[in-house]
Order: sequence, then C-alpha cells, then structure tokens
Amino acid sequence: MVNAGSKKEQIEGYYLGIDPGRDKTGVALVDGNGTILAVQVLRTRSFSDNLLKFLFQNLQVNNAWGLRKKMRAVVMGDGTGSGEHRKWIEKALPGYTVHIVDEKFSTEEARDLYWELYPPKGWRRLIPLGLQTPPGPLDGYAAVVQVRRYLQQGK
Repeated sequence: MVNAGSKKEQIEGYYLGIDPGRDKTGVALVDGNGTILAVQVLRTRSFSDNLLKFLFQNLQVNNAWGLRKKMRAVVMGDGTGSGEHRKWIEKALPGYTVHIVDEKFSTEEARDLYWELYPPKGWRRLIPLGLQTPPGPLDGYAAVVQVRRYLQQGK
C-alpha cells in the first residue's frame, strides 16, 4: 500500500509540452508516465492567448493557482521560434522553468506515435504506414515527444 502512494507522488501532475513553430505550435499535456491527457495545435500568432485557455480547459482549473497544483513543468523543443515562445511562456506562466530538449527527428517520432494511437482501419491497414499521411498536423504529437524525451532524460 505504501508503494502505491509513493508511486502516485512520483507521477502526480502534468507536463506541458510545446513544439514551437513559425505558423503553428503544438501543445500537449502529458503525465509523469508519458500518458497523454490532451493534444492540440495552436496558431503561433495567437499562441499566448490560447495557451492559457488550453491549460484551463484541459486541467479543469480557472486560475493560475489551480495550474500550480496540477502542472509540474514546461518542456519545449529547441526548434524554430523557440526563443520567442520562451518569452511568451515566461510571461503567461511566471515561475515555471522552461526545460529545453533536442527536437531532432521529433516529427518522425510524432508520426509513429500518431499511427500507434490511431492505426489505420479497413482497407487502409493494407497500405504500409510509410506511404500514408496522417489527416492533420503532427505538431501536438511532437509536443508529446518533447515531454517523453525530457522524462527519459531523468528530469
């Protein structure tokens, strides 16, 4: 019984993953086990406005104090626009350290993750995945990849 409690403490809380981009930015909420709570793609030009909406809605809180109880850290890829995104995040989420991870090949990993979560059905399952294109942008799943990389590094 004691181990279950300590394990809960170890994984309690969510990590905000961010895959920055010039036109669109992927965001994801992932727990300490790497389990996905929410994935979304935001327009970069309205990123700071929509980031808090994404967090409040998915964490079911309505203020910064609620976020403090449910969110552990912010993890962001080091790609295009990461410097500007970092400034926006520090302004929108003061007090959170932004952990930067290597973004190399994250889009390829995001594509694999998408097909793992949503395998093709019907006749599409006969076509090799390498020849198929996911129906939408993968930026949100790339944000999941950023968090999982961070967790694998041992925080």
